[in-house]
Amino acid sequence: MDDRVGTYQRTRRKFAAIVYLITFCWLLLGLAQWLVVLLVSPAKDTFLSYHWMSIVCFTLSITLALLFIFFEAARFVTCVNWLITILIVQFAIMGLFALVANSSWPELIMWFAICVLLLFIFVLLGSVIPHDLTLDVVILFVISFVFLIVSIFLIMLHLLTLTAHSFILYQLFVSVIILTFVMYHAQTINGGRFAEMRVNDYLLASIILFYDFSVMFLLTFYMQIHYKIATISPAGTTTKAPDDRNTTASNNSTQVYFF
Repeated sequence: MDDRVGTYQRTRRKFAAIVYLITFCWLLLGLAQWLVVLLVSPAKDTFLSYHWMSIVCFTLSITLALLFIFFEAARFVTCVNWLITILIVQFAIMGLFALVANSSWPELIMWFAICVLLLFIFVLLGSVIPHDLTLDVVILFVISFVFLIVSIFLIMLHLLTLTAHSFILYQLFVSVIILTFVMYHAQTINGGRFAEMRVNDYLLASIILFYDFSVMFLLTFYMQIHYKIATISPAGTTTKAPDDRNTTASNNSTQVYFF
């Protein structure tokens, strides 16, 4: 019995280590490509002008991910599973190009680091907390659904009233949902809980963690573009956030709107 327990624990630790290593590689791959888009003018101009390419790429990523999940046979065919995984991750990375092109490299690096740190902290929390979140799937989905309702209300409020604080609250609510599922996914990867991933499903596990990161990172682009915290202006001060209120100025019958 002890030998079997020891073998199981070693197998789970090896599986978890492989998953986290692959996920880290995906993150580095994404950061490298996003920086290229920002720093290479032709690439930046292309995705600023043809943002529909990012929409197509992200749609392809999600479609391939769904096929990868529901057609299990594809996940266990050597070379085919790696090819599909690389395509899923690559299309997801390219899906962010249009957003990245509107940002700046100090903002991108800062928020990338914050999201990676949050991912690491909540993977660690999910691994060490004694409570088994995999037993509470129904509760997690109920809470997530309530948070989803609040999030939709906040994003609609932002779109209709142009208030920045409603989007920030929306970002926080969605981030809480994602980080909760990061802990849940960490428990299924590390094992020893009611539900756990199969030890040969390391590619799927890395895709799930990469999507967790991608959603958090996507939410930061409003801050990256409108609240330039890391970008220093020529005067040596950080760029101020836009005002929530709509200010109207008239000059020679011309109206200019400031947000």
